[in-house]
Amino acid sequence: MKRRHSEKVLIRIHNFGTPLISGVSNLPIESLHIESDRPYTIGRSSNSNSNNGFCDFVFDHIGISRKHCQILFDSESCKLYIFDGVIHLPSCSFSQVFDEFRTRLVKENSLKIRVSLNGVYVNRFKVGRTKVQEILVGDEVFFVCGKEEGLCYKDGRVGFVVQGIDFEGRDCSVSRMIGASVSSGCSRGTVSSGKRSKRVFAPMGNEINSPIPRLYPPKGVGVVERLNSLVSYCRHVLSSDDPVSCLRLSSISVYGKECISCCTSKLLKSKVGILVDNREVKRAETIHEAGDSLFGLRERNEQPSPQLPNLVYNVEKSGAACISISDDTMIPFDSEKENTPDVSCIDKEKSYRSSPQTPGKNFYLNRLQYIEGNSTGCQRVVSLPELLHPVESISQIFIATFTSDILWFLTYCEIPSHLPVTIACHHAERCWRSSPDARTASPYPDYPNVAVVFPPFPEEIAFGKDRKNRGIACHHPKLFILQREDSIRVIITSANLVARQWNDVTNTVWWQDFPRRANADVLSLFDNCQREPNHGLGSDFSAQLAGFAASLLTDVPSQAHWILEFTKYNFEHSAGHLVASVPGIHSYKPSYLTALSNIPFKEEFLGSVEASVVGLSYLFRSANDSTGAQLKRLASYISRTRENSLGMLELVLRRNTNVPADTNAVSVLVSNPDDDSRDDCVQLGFLPRNIAKWVSPLWDSGFFKFVGYVYRDEVLGAASCRSDQKVQLMLHVLQGESTSDMSKLIQPHHVAALCSLIASLQRCTGIWRLQEVLGRYKWPESQESDFIYSASSIGGSATTGFHADFSSAAGKKVSHYFDSQESDPEWGCWSAREEREAPSIKIIFPTIERVKNGYNGVLSSRRLLCFSEKTWQKLRYNNVLHDAVPNPQNRFGHPMHIKVARRRFTSTRGSRSSSFGWVYCGSHNFSAAAWGQTISRSSRSNQDQSHNAIRTVNKLRVCNYELGIVFVFPPPHEETESYDGSKIDDIVLPFVVPAPKYGRSDRPATGLAMKEAFAEFREGSRSLCGETEAEEMVEEEEEEAEVEVEGRVEFVAEEEKQEEKAYADALWSQVESSLST
Repeated sequence: MKRRHSEKVLIRIHNFGTPLISGVSNLPIESLHIESDRPYTIGRSSNSNSNNGFCDFVFDHIGISRKHCQILFDSESCKLYIFDGVIHLPSCSFSQVFDEFRTRLVKENSLKIRVSLNGVYVNRFKVGRTKVQEILVGDEVFFVCGKEEGLCYKDGRVGFVVQGIDFEGRDCSVSRMIGASVSSGCSRGTVSSGKRSKRVFAPMGNEINSPIPRLYPPKGVGVVERLNSLVSYCRHVLSSDDPVSCLRLSSISVYGKECISCCTSKLLKSKVGILVDNREVKRAETIHEAGDSLFGLRERNEQPSPQLPNLVYNVEKSGAACISISDDTMIPFDSEKENTPDVSCIDKEKSYRSSPQTPGKNFYLNRLQYIEGNSTGCQRVVSLPELLHPVESISQIFIATFTSDILWFLTYCEIPSHLPVTIACHHAERCWRSSPDARTASPYPDYPNVAVVFPPFPEEIAFGKDRKNRGIACHHPKLFILQREDSIRVIITSANLVARQWNDVTNTVWWQDFPRRANADVLSLFDNCQREPNHGLGSDFSAQLAGFAASLLTDVPSQAHWILEFTKYNFEHSAGHLVASVPGIHSYKPSYLTALSNIPFKEEFLGSVEASVVGLSYLFRSANDSTGAQLKRLASYISRTRENSLGMLELVLRRNTNVPADTNAVSVLVSNPDDDSRDDCVQLGFLPRNIAKWVSPLWDSGFFKFVGYVYRDEVLGAASCRSDQKVQLMLHVLQGESTSDMSKLIQPHHVAALCSLIASLQRCTGIWRLQEVLGRYKWPESQESDFIYSASSIGGSATTGFHADFSSAAGKKVSHYFDSQESDPEWGCWSAREEREAPSIKIIFPTIERVKNGYNGVLSSRRLLCFSEKTWQKLRYNNVLHDAVPNPQNRFGHPMHIKVARRRFTSTRGSRSSSFGWVYCGSHNFSAAAWGQTISRSSRSNQDQSHNAIRTVNKLRVCNYELGIVFVFPPPHEETESYDGSKIDDIVLPFVVPAPKYGRSDRPATGLAMKEAFAEFREGSRSLCGETEAEEMVEEEEEEAEVEVEGRVEFVAEEEKQEEKAYADALWSQVESSLST
């Protein structure tokens, strides 16, 4: 019967990790609808982001080339083909190259071919250049694999398994899937004898008989690999408790995820490390059918071909590490090796289904997918699925990350589609938007409860203090919060939410589970200011966590509930101290937050918020106060008002509920000090709209009370119109009448207000937070053994001044001041002068040679490391740079994305010695953008002789969101009752210590050095892979750019904005109108 051509084909697939996306709809797909006799392109470019034509199917993954490969279904032979790269056609049509596809070899002399950078692998073997590979049902197709002489020998990261092929043509109209039958006219895949179907492995006749060189045959590989896959699958089914159910639920060889629900642990290890059950394995027999060149699975009573012996039987019987295709050819049989556990370690599959022991005052490293065994015994490694196990018990997830591959995370970790997931991530444009609606998204219809938030960058750090100009800022933390009914897990890591950083790059991971409280405690959201001096800071973990999360979720009411969830759990016994950075220009933590002896309401004090007074000059303008009576009255009240210990005046705050312009309006007044009733007042202005919107609902409900403070010179300067500067107002937050019952009385509109309050509270950030944690200990300088910092980015403003600021915050002092009894904590602190004379910190960063000698060369680290050539020139003669040698040894060649600091001391008493100090791990790189840069301003008060002196105001300019954890191991003489016996030497650093110092010829992996190395790589790859573009390299992420102002910077006091003036004028006009009536 004459064959008629098929018109359409449906290819059913199962994705590994990163989902395949339609280039038209931009939605994930599980099947490919293609027309016959037309090439379809798979790559990274969709029609929305490419000017050079788009791909029909897209993998949104860094390892995929823009146009990676092409697939084609040939209607004449009913075969599906794949080709590595793309064919750039001349003016002729594609039909003219059909013959070359059918002969499975594309001629380069007549066509321009651009191959992919990372290759195409079918059943783990690379498709050769200009070769066309047929794809059958059950074949595994990968696009990013570990490579060793053309062999994809480890878990594939991006790709799919072909589960079925449906031919929808007029002749080939029968389904061609696993277990289904198809017309015998279609020569490969599944064939039908009319009554039953059998899976067919069908190499061409000359593939079997031809001699195959070495161990990695270019031909016949598909036969062995597909058979190995089937052997693995059969063994898995037979080892299950319920083989029938396993057959119904599972699919062939999905890389270690084979129907886990029906598997048992009753597996024995064979002499070659292949797991087999002790039950009888029914052996499938193979024969070669010379007549039609089909090599098929036949019935058991047929004799196996002497050309290809019974492969399954040989493997099961002898446990051989190799199987033979011909007398002189052996192929390694290692398809089971990936699932073979090391005797000394937990089975990989089993470990994915269990959660390892929490690290305590320590951290784990992430589990690299290409490192299975380890020569030094079990390491403290963990994978992302292990951290989330069991996913079924999680009620909601919160994630903060820099870069993200959200679909990879959802599929890789098997997140249920109904589970609420909040992901805060960086966006170069949307994080600068002023509109809250522009900073949220719900991009995945299949995951309706996944919310993406783009945390705000404050306008004060933008160029020109204008959001439209943007600025230097990054949302750079790596935080996971897993809420369960009985506990909450906090995970702090250095890995972003992308596959490569969890699978291929060394990162640190710390986590701890905190139990649920019997009753919610709202006060746990605030710093415990009443703690005893020797009690430590362990109890502020909840306040620090809530404050950081609130800063990400401010102005996002739908996600504000997270702050209230933290009140349900007990964070008192945390193993470390949170250290967060939040972008903005921050005031140093005032003394009244720890010493409130002069404040009458210290028992009620919860915190303070830095705000301002808007509309202050309105009442005192010449048009409204032509005689100056109001100004004189104000001056009289202020001069007789007693200041607090910080030189500030207490104000009166009143709610304005009858002002239509804003029902949340709050008036700011100065009372007559001689009037105890506080009815005789002069109004200064109002709280800003963005502050009043959360103060009012919390105040009206009785949850909190508020008191304001200002500097008298700033008030008089603005009132007399001598200054346009914004008048700073310090807002104290006090407990209200209903604070204790807040968890019972709170309403939805209160939750968003509470989130804004927590986000606005003053707290130490960046290096000032580090100083708050470490400055309470007296570290003996003479006993310091090392002070090191390893990071993947060294900031452009990593100057002597920044080094000194960081060292001082870490508790370093000048040695001859160590025993001083001076009470001033700043006395003897490390300064830039000492830093220039004796550099304090050893910076650990890889040399360019170490990067080039990695497993994948410069590609592994490009866009992962950040070190400017200018910074290198500043630091090269300071002897502070040391090479980053991975530890343990089996991580050699894998790039590191860690941010780890340690300051260690050694005390020797007789023959005994002990070590102590502190260790940091998290997201902070060694940069002023991450930790903050000190800026200052001086002001003089001329209104009162007692303040006729210069007042220096120090502030900290922070550009990034960051989060880390500090483990403190106190000096022996300062150990508290909470000492848990852990030791600093229990922490094995992920790099060799002592790190080798840079030699004369050594050079760090700066941006310029990386660019030069990549150019060398491109030159070398052209001879092997043909033309490639620079954009076709493996991309990871852009680390934060470091274009910062060097040295000490003076900040300029802010002026009142036009929108604030308009808001205040509207309120003033309505207040005056109501008073006149």
